[in-house]
Amino acid sequence: MRRGSHPSPRTSTSEWVPLTASSSVMPMVAGSDAHQHQQLQDQFDKPGTSTTPVPQEQVPEIGQAERVEMADESRWRAGEGNFRGTSTSPPVAAAYPYAAGGSTSYDPSPMKRFLRSKPARNTALVAFVLIILASLLHATQPEIVDHGYRVLSNAVYRNMGWKEKQEMVSLDARLRNLLDRPALDQWQYETLCRHGCPFYTYSRNTYFYHDGKESQWEAIKKDDVRRYRNAMISHLKDVEASGDHLVWTPDYLKDRGGSVKRGIILTGGEGSTLKRMQIQLDMLRNVLNCKLPIELYHFPDEMQDPETRKFFTDNFDVKLISYEGKRPDGKSWHIKNAAFITSDFTEFVYMDSDNIPLIDPATHFDSVEYKESGSVFWPDLYKDHPDNAIWRILGRPCSDEHWPAETGQVVFDKRGNDGLNLAVLHLANHMITHQEMYGDLGYGDKDLFRYSFYALGLPYQQAPKIFATTGGFQTQNGDDSDEFCGHSMIQWGTTPWSKRHDAAFHPEPAFLHTILAKHRRGLQPDKLFSHLMRPRIDNISEPTLVRTPYEFTGDCFKIFLKGTDGLPESENSMRDGQGVLTESVESVMGGLDNPVYVALRDLAQTFVDINKEH
Repeated sequence: MRRGSHPSPRTSTSEWVPLTASSSVMPMVAGSDAHQHQQLQDQFDKPGTSTTPVPQEQVPEIGQAERVEMADESRWRAGEGNFRGTSTSPPVAAAYPYAAGGSTSYDPSPMKRFLRSKPARNTALVAFVLIILASLLHATQPEIVDHGYRVLSNAVYRNMGWKEKQEMVSLDARLRNLLDRPALDQWQYETLCRHGCPFYTYSRNTYFYHDGKESQWEAIKKDDVRRYRNAMISHLKDVEASGDHLVWTPDYLKDRGGSVKRGIILTGGEGSTLKRMQIQLDMLRNVLNCKLPIELYHFPDEMQDPETRKFFTDNFDVKLISYEGKRPDGKSWHIKNAAFITSDFTEFVYMDSDNIPLIDPATHFDSVEYKESGSVFWPDLYKDHPDNAIWRILGRPCSDEHWPAETGQVVFDKRGNDGLNLAVLHLANHMITHQEMYGDLGYGDKDLFRYSFYALGLPYQQAPKIFATTGGFQTQNGDDSDEFCGHSMIQWGTTPWSKRHDAAFHPEPAFLHTILAKHRRGLQPDKLFSHLMRPRIDNISEPTLVRTPYEFTGDCFKIFLKGTDGLPESENSMRDGQGVLTESVESVMGGLDNPVYVALRDLAQTFVDINKEH
């Protein structure tokens, strides 16, 4: 084979090339070259024409001007500039120098010649790897590149330690993920959400505040979804620009005394709220012997009476803290989250003023649930609505995985989730202070904490048991009745670390949240907290809870059973073990031997008297 010639990939490098009529080597050319090719084609078309291989030296050269791309070959053939003595035409020679009689050697492009060198290939490979690494490093910078938001300034970032930088990058990555989630209209997300939160589960525990909100939810379009998300990040950007901490770090701790503190946070400051708070504080200090420090947040126009202030500080060792920002509409939900952020407590238990503690709140700090990610929330009465626009805003389909949380009691650690629990509080603060945006998506503050966890893709923990409805056999006006009337919720305690492997363990009552009892006048004290109703199997994730919804009449609520009792010996049993138990609070709490039960029984008269006065 001559130097510079290149065989077809389908042939070997032998001196003979099979040339047949079916071979696809007949180019389409002009002039005399075309005439000679036609003669060659005619010769093969004659009957009996031999297809004996022709020596490769006899195969006519194909000029550069006539080269074509073969259908089943990957290379080009290069010729010497003439075909059987026929010169290449001048126009072709001008356009293709190799066709005018130039060298027949293969002359690849400069880049191909460069890459033939092994050192050059190695250099190119190293350069490629460096480019990829640079791209990855740039992607992890603390900046929301695609949307123009810089959550953390470069100056602050440079002064952080390694762990703090990692935590901040994690926050930025989570915010970037929030922005990258699909922004959809209602009809695009409807099926997915209704699958995760079927109406048969929502309808069992409807929530009055969701009634009639469907049109408002549907009116939030995909552009509004993006606006909601951008507003979240703008708020966090403003927090960072103000010098406050978005993520819990040792520097954050230095600004608040330099040591981790545990305590209790309360809010309130006027009227019946203060009187119910006296019941609460008396249980904490004098019955449960709780030693945790207590902060009580109030608005400036509250707690102005010196005697009242002295009573709380002297008798209950409470620190009073005034907070600016009372809303003109009378809603004071935002003071709760503001207290969470501004408090010097790193770990805290919060309780509403209408919540009566039944165990020392400090025990929750050592629970299995709390140690998971630094937060515990207790279940509420209702279930999520699948059409709520919040799921599109969060980019997270509705799911029955979690019960909605009521925030009459919260256990929280700002250090949780590698310090990102503090960012959750800031995000919830944005939502609670923008009721024009979130007012139709939830009620008050209680939904906003878990919405913030969902937005950042962070876990939180639920208390291990579903609530028990608490009340007695009397009407809302205090008349005797054969029907149970519930007006409060007993929330069960958490799981002690020592019981983490005990499947039979059931926590004792931890909180008595008097959500409706505080609005009822004329109730009989001895029947105020006499009984409770609860599912027989009350694990928070128990599937058969679908058979134990609550029934709300507007004045009372109770738990009832759908279907037959699940005990095997029951008539026509469902055989799932589920049922509804009605028990006396005395027996559940251990009777008269338990000083907490005795105190609860004795305070009932005071509670009823407060309701009569207001």
